[in-house]
Amino acid sequence: MDIIISATNALTKWLGVTLPKLPSPDGKRIGTQPLTTGFARMSWQCHLLEHGRKGGLRYHTVIAVEAYSRYAILLPFTGPPSQAELEKALLERWGNEALQLALDSGAINDDELPLMVDCFANQACHTRWFNNNDLSINGHVADAGEWLKQTLAHEGMDYLDDNHCYGLGMHINQLYKTVGGRRAEAFRPVVRLLDDTLFRFGAGLAASSYPDTRVGDFPCPYPDRPDRSNVVQLAQYRRRSSR
Repeated sequence: MDIIISATNALTKWLGVTLPKLPSPDGKRIGTQPLTTGFARMSWQCHLLEHGRKGGLRYHTVIAVEAYSRYAILLPFTGPPSQAELEKALLERWGNEALQLALDSGAINDDELPLMVDCFANQACHTRWFNNNDLSINGHVADAGEWLKQTLAHEGMDYLDDNHCYGLGMHINQLYKTVGGRRAEAFRPVVRLLDDTLFRFGAGLAASSYPDTRVGDFPCPYPDRPDRSNVVQLAQYRRRSSR
């Protein structure tokens, strides 16, 4: 699986790194290319938010939003990490939160969780970094940033630690989002990330059967699966089953 980490100018400057631009097929929108997540790829848009009292110590939170689910992860830092340290922190938080969602949803049980953990840990991943800002995701990044600022102001705090960032992220990710205009169907990031997690790491653990999906597996939520074009999404299956 390819993992794309797209870093804004503010984040690359803070990290002190120079990153390549995401390739542009038509030579346009260089530096603002759209990100996609699919069958064999997951993409994250990452940005830096600086905060703290005026004239006092400054604190930093990296906000990462996944391209398909719009799931937000907030990572607090007391100083600039290395590129490798930030990558490790992001992927660990993604794994921990995704697998916890799978357990909390009831899709898997306590005995099955170690199997998903092993699958996640042994997933062959190729991570690539780019200096890029997907403007369609930027609004969701900014929204998470506003939640962070308002929380700090309301609580009279200069920063949020890991636990508080996790709690705030859970709240943000339960809220309904839309992508693609006012007529677009609303969704919750936690549901989309759960669908992705079960598909990628839950092979053989599904208690229900899904159309066009191998028995025991969860369906692929993406239309780019190489072996078929008509992919049944788990969210669609849930709606049908509830009727």
